[in-house]
Amino acid sequence: MRALVVRIGRAGDLVMTTPALTAIINSYQDIQITLLTGPDGRRILKSFHPAIKEIWIWNRSGIGALFNKIKIRKKVRQAGFDMIFCFDTSERIASLFKGLDTKLYWRNTPDHLVHCSRSYLNLVEKAVGTKIKDIRPSLYLSPNAEQQVEKELKEYGISASDKVVMLHPSFSGSSHFRPKNPRSVKHRLWPARNFSELGDQLARLKLPDDTNPKVVIDLIPEEARLGEEIKKFSNGGITLLISPPNFERYKALIKRADLFVSPNTGPMHIASAMNTPIVTLFSDWDPAECGPFMQAEKFTALRAEDTPCPEQGLSAISVETVLNACKQQLLKTG
Repeated sequence: MRALVVRIGRAGDLVMTTPALTAIINSYQDIQITLLTGPDGRRILKSFHPAIKEIWIWNRSGIGALFNKIKIRKKVRQAGFDMIFCFDTSERIASLFKGLDTKLYWRNTPDHLVHCSRSYLNLVEKAVGTKIKDIRPSLYLSPNAEQQVEKELKEYGISASDKVVMLHPSFSGSSHFRPKNPRSVKHRLWPARNFSELGDQLARLKLPDDTNPKVVIDLIPEEARLGEEIKKFSNGGITLLISPPNFERYKALIKRADLFVSPNTGPMHIASAMNTPIVTLFSDWDPAECGPFMQAEKFTALRAEDTPCPEQGLSAISVETVLNACKQQLLKTG
């Protein structure tokens, strides 16, 4: 049986699709899956499962966007799929499948009352005709990558027994110095000085075993200026790692962390797939719909809407509030 699974989106969107992918694979013993996804798709899902036979990339931006759409439409019609799961609500995306006899599972309006991952699982339920319990996000991780990360951290004086708190201050390659659209700046960027103060206080925090957490920030070279600014005002509390993009390494580093602190970003979802405890900051978006899809005790979602000044966006969430949430999560990990 051949299935086309469609999700055009960024890293976090694709991670939220992995529970439904797992459900499809578990429900059809002989399934062969083709993924139709965006430019991030191959990096995120290329090693997800052997049942994924092909990954088609649909780049919807730039001068070649129309040509790409025509090319994808032709490939879909020639492939002869038995079923199509479309996890995008966009009618423009779903229009690719008009006129096909293939069974299409698609919802044209988002269900804001349930988490995205659960809504995707609900579509798979319609196809298989049986209830599917919640399945957590997952990503393949190379054991070699974990070993390399331990070696790298050791060079910075971080041992295998140290508690590691990983801070993620950016989103989608942006920085506080080159922000993108105003909505994202207001609702997805926590002030750099807040990260500095948080890193400083976390590094001085006494854990039950009388040690201090090691606080790290890992950024790509184009975000180095942001990292240096945060580190500068952390009183030496933050270890800054600058590395070219390497997804296997990045997953392993997140898995190694005992706590991941981040606004609403793709790396937050990668942390959930690595089962790393999370403290996440939300504004404007609802974590019940697009927050970590994991055990409730494994994450804390802080919302600007729960502060006295929600109109300030993410900056309305105080350092003290985030620090207290971090302390609670670190105590859970022992």
